[in-house]
Amino acid sequence: MHSPIQQYLDSVHERLFDVHGGEQPKNNPSLAEADPDLCGLAMTTADGYTYTSGDAEVPFSMQSISKVFCYAIALQDRGFRYMDSKIDVEPSGSSFKDLSSEANTGRPKNPLINIGAIAATAQILPDSDGEVFDKILRIMSDCAARQLEVDEISYEADRDGGMHNRALSWFLASWGIIDGDPLPAFDDYSRQCAILTSSKDLSIMASTLTNLGVNPVTGKRVFSRSVAQRVMSVMLTCGMYDDSGDWVSSVGMPAKSGVGGGIISVLPGQLGIATYAPPLDRHGSSVRGLAAHRILSRDLELHFVRTSKAGLSTIRAHETIDHVPSTTRRPESAEAVLAEHGCRAHVLEVMGDLLFSGIEVLSREVATFGSETVCVVVDLSRADHVAEVSIKAISRLATALANVGTALALVDPFDRLDSLLVPVDMRVEIFEDRNDALTWAEDQILIEFGDDSCFPDDSIATPLMFSGLDETIRKKFVSLLKREEYETGEMVRRVGDEFDGIRFIVSGEIHTMTAEDEGGEIIAQLVAGMSFGELALNEVYNQPFDVRAAEPTVVELLSKSAIEKLEKTDPEAAALLWRAIAVEGFIRLGQIMRGVN
Repeated sequence: MHSPIQQYLDSVHERLFDVHGGEQPKNNPSLAEADPDLCGLAMTTADGYTYTSGDAEVPFSMQSISKVFCYAIALQDRGFRYMDSKIDVEPSGSSFKDLSSEANTGRPKNPLINIGAIAATAQILPDSDGEVFDKILRIMSDCAARQLEVDEISYEADRDGGMHNRALSWFLASWGIIDGDPLPAFDDYSRQCAILTSSKDLSIMASTLTNLGVNPVTGKRVFSRSVAQRVMSVMLTCGMYDDSGDWVSSVGMPAKSGVGGGIISVLPGQLGIATYAPPLDRHGSSVRGLAAHRILSRDLELHFVRTSKAGLSTIRAHETIDHVPSTTRRPESAEAVLAEHGCRAHVLEVMGDLLFSGIEVLSREVATFGSETVCVVVDLSRADHVAEVSIKAISRLATALANVGTALALVDPFDRLDSLLVPVDMRVEIFEDRNDALTWAEDQILIEFGDDSCFPDDSIATPLMFSGLDETIRKKFVSLLKREEYETGEMVRRVGDEFDGIRFIVSGEIHTMTAEDEGGEIIAQLVAGMSFGELALNEVYNQPFDVRAAEPTVVELLSKSAIEKLEKTDPEAAALLWRAIAVEGFIRLGQIMRGVN
């Protein structure tokens, strides 16, 4: 099954072909000759999972996106105070190529416009071999989780035709922002802009920032937390040049564009996004890339004012029904089916705020389940907040599961789904109680793999405990039974009561529960054919839990006195009775152990 997140990303990619306009740079052959119909999207989560769509692995030169990472390298090398003395962090409000600097110091407005980026590159300390650019390429490769290369044609075009940037380099040297000859810095800047990356690469690089400097794919720390924080802060206010205000308002994520056609954006703690589409608007940003980020931000609620925490710990527990059974007591035949096939019913318990990153983790986990999966239960009981985007994603998840024949159920004790009034087709079963959902899941398995013996009638004349006995013996036991009737909520047995016999349910439903002073939580649900009272046979604790009628219920009592009389008058029959009780006890113990495991 394809993840609903992947399906959604593919749908966004298709929508982008309805977006037109823009032109490609003329002064660089690599950029000018790029296919204008290329369009790639990639998204890498903070735990290193990457989704791609379209031309996400087509290489193109980073251009100005490189400024983000070179500024980070310079900060790592020189420290904040030194770098702030060389470059400010204020939005320029003007084009990326303008002379945006302080009148009395020459200090560039920020490191993400050309003059500021050249100044930042000039501050990077050389590697052990004395080369600055080798260090730049190595660290950017660490961010991308693979070895990157340079587009030599693009580099030569920017170097030979970059008279304006060359002039900016000399301007910086004249103010002492660059020490000595500025041309090496200009050359390194031209090379860094020509580094080849794909949308997939850039999404991983962006996620390295969102992961506060740790590459989520390799686990390697590339930048310190404070450096990553500073870089993302500057990206938010300055990354889109004179279009930054509109970007923050409409998209609301730290970002950086490049004239190569790429755009990256980051959602701190959650994911990095990258797009590629060559035609540019008047600000030098990809037209389709801008549209993609706006769509993703709106649909997935990625704007920074709408987000709070990551979803990496969203899934609190993941079990299958053979390990987390319901409290419903089943016939032996049903227990055998559940033990064999219960692994086909998954139960996922989520916690925290269920935002996009959380629902992505949940959807990805469910997408790994095999085609043999019969049903999935998602327990929202511990979810603090369920965003509308998550409800829509759950709807898509339900549809995707239904398409492969898998049913979905939700546990929502607080009716949050109804209160949101989200206009989506929720093809799911919704339960207020977790145990009801587990019972439903067991029923799905039994319907698929069991037979009629797995579903006892609402009314049973002969207890299941006696089903394996000889008919003559069975009739003898039945003749000793005494009928009792209980109304809804009526107490049948209390904690501490001495053993008075074994009761068999003829019709109705019985709940065994913790003592009322302990909250009265349900331990097990017993239906027609099942028995209770055997556990009070111990001489230390007597009756271990309360027993209450959940609805009008009829039981048959095999009293303690009748058992004692049988032991005296027919020891052989009594031995068969105790054997049946022991077998029933081991079946009950097996169910309990499945739950403990």
